[in-house]
Amino acid sequence: MQNIIIKTEKRAISYIFFMLLAFELILANPYQSFSQSYSRQSKIHISAFPGFSNHQIDEMANHYKLSLNLTSGITGSVSGIELGLISNYNFEKFQGIQLAGFVNISGVNNRLNPKESIDETFKGFQLATISNRTYGNGVGVQISSFNSSYSGFIGLQLGVLTNKARNLQGAQIAGLINSSKIGMVGFQIAPLFNYSDGQTNGLQLGLLNYARTAGFGHEFSSLFSDTWQIGLINFSKVNNGNQIGLINISGKNNGVPLGLLNIDASDGYVALRATDMFLSNIALSTGSRFFQNLLQFGYNFSISGLPSWGLGYGLEKEWTDQNRKKYLLLNTSLWQQKAADIKLFKGPRVIRSELIYGFKISKYRYLELGAAINYELASVDQQETSLLSIGQFFPGLIVGIQ
Repeated sequence: MQNIIIKTEKRAISYIFFMLLAFELILANPYQSFSQSYSRQSKIHISAFPGFSNHQIDEMANHYKLSLNLTSGITGSVSGIELGLISNYNFEKFQGIQLAGFVNISGVNNRLNPKESIDETFKGFQLATISNRTYGNGVGVQISSFNSSYSGFIGLQLGVLTNKARNLQGAQIAGLINSSKIGMVGFQIAPLFNYSDGQTNGLQLGLLNYARTAGFGHEFSSLFSDTWQIGLINFSKVNNGNQIGLINISGKNNGVPLGLLNIDASDGYVALRATDMFLSNIALSTGSRFFQNLLQFGYNFSISGLPSWGLGYGLEKEWTDQNRKKYLLLNTSLWQQKAADIKLFKGPRVIRSELIYGFKISKYRYLELGAAINYELASVDQQETSLLSIGQFFPGLIVGIQ
């Protein structure tokens, strides 16, 4: 999706950009003088179109306080106000207020002469209908359909469709996608996708969120962290902050994920257990060091009178010793059981809390022993929910291998 939008942006401004570039190539010989700081100061630049102005072909060698472009205009740099009916093009930099009917471009020297690049190529306020683009660092406000800063950006990027910066200190608000190539401090808000491929501190709010490293890692990571991902699906290589979403996925999760499914690729377990409700039970636990999600599937393969199978979802907390030779698990789950000849959600429903002690019996295996307490929320006539059913409250047992 992001590639499609970028291609659309490039096609929309290609004519304007290459028209300006053509005039620039005509003047290719004086490049060395253009790449230097401008000593020639002029107050006003008035242009009909590139190359036809009150300064003719040397307009790219001048610094202006005011630039008025009846169609499109090329200047060396501007410190003040620049207005263009179609586009504004600054070879070196711009500072002030810049308004264009379609496109604002500043700092092209950094692209054509990378060895003589300028750190800050935009500072102030840019407004255009199609695109604002700066090839160095930007400071201030960009408002357009597509905003891009090829280096860092400090301030606000407000894009009807997309915002892009190499790194961001401030805010990106877009109609579709926000992107920060090497990190972000601040917040990104977009309905579709927020992307930060580096250290991320602040807020990402969107349908999909990605941060390579979310939050600073320390042993006191908690709900009071200053880094949040809020969306339908949240991704991070390392999460040290908070994730709120339907699905939260991390390579390593040191933070607090709050979702229906929290996946930590570096932690979790699979266990095979026999319980009082199901003689065969598969348990999958994954999450973070604060708590884990517990997904379970149970099946009775031989005993009649008990539900044939069931599904359980719950939360689990684990305590383990330093060498992980033994551990203690505490969990609470909601079980939906499938009774014979009855639809799944019409079957018995049970809240079950388990306390499980595990200890190492081989290099990779643990033996589990545990007890449970069950409460029957919904029952079915002539259908027992457990081998130990003795009323709404009844005990339970667990034996398993992890």
